[in-house]
Amino acid sequence: MNKISDALSLIDILKEAIRREHDSYDYYHKAASVAVKPASKKMFLHLAEMEKGHANELTRHLTDLEAQSHIDKALTSSF
Repeated sequence: MNKISDALSLIDILKEAIRREHDSYDYYHKAASVAVKPASKKMFLHLAEMEKGHANELTRHLTDLEAQSHIDKALTSSF
């Protein structure tokens, strides 16, 4: 694979990972809403916030990778 197609593969992987983090956030948030014990509710909310943090971190990586991919395409298209 060349550098551009590698970047596109990573972009697809990151997008899927972000989607899964959002799904996990929703799952834990819903679990917190039905939890009876305060300790359980707190734990599920904490897990949901962790998933949100993961999604944010992955989104930053995705943004960087997409920007680099555009730069790479611009550089290679002029040759």
